Amino acid sequence: MDREECSERIRLVDEYSRAITDFNALLESLKLRSSAREPADWSGVEIARLRSEQAWSSLEAHIVEHRCLDLHWSDPAISGDLLRAPAMAAPDVILVADDQRRFVDLNDAAATAFQLPRNEIIGRKVEEFFSDIRGGTVLEAWAGFIADGVQFGVCKLMAQGDTRGFEYRAKANFAPGLHLSVLREVSAPE
Repeated sequence: MDREECSERIRLVDEYSRAITDFNALLESLKLRSSAREPADWSGVEIARLRSEQAWSSLEAHIVEHRCLDLHWSDPAISGDLLRAPAMAAPDVILVADDQRRFVDLNDAAATAFQLPRNEIIGRKVEEFFSDIRGGTVLEAWAGFIADGVQFGVCKLMAQGDTRGFEYRAKANFAPGLHLSVLREVSAPE
């Protein structure tokens, strides 16, 4: 959805709001007239009702699909940075892998744990660094992980000749085709 479409949806929301305001003002006016025993002008009520109904029909689907408001009132560059900043600063290792078990993103703590720069980790496979996941191989653990949708346990990270133990919690398909793991070291380097 682009900004033009979003702006149109916002315009329709405003139109609906004006129609409701007009309708309410007309009803208030009719109440005052009725109390003064003057004949009421029901054609104005019908016009206001039709405007309100028309605006509502245009908006009904858009209200359910609220993505427009996010697009219109948020700057993707800022919101992306705000969401990413805590993950990057977290002391726990945070890893994102794709369906082929390749790392597509990681935080600073992960780069430190791997003892490599981020750009040397991105694109490499989980099994290049991890072993003994839940007492089995990466491929065995991965198959169960994808099938169950979540997984937790212990694993060993092998980086630059060191092997370290980690507890992990993982969520499969947190976004289509992307899998999140958060690890915390549980043993000193061997």
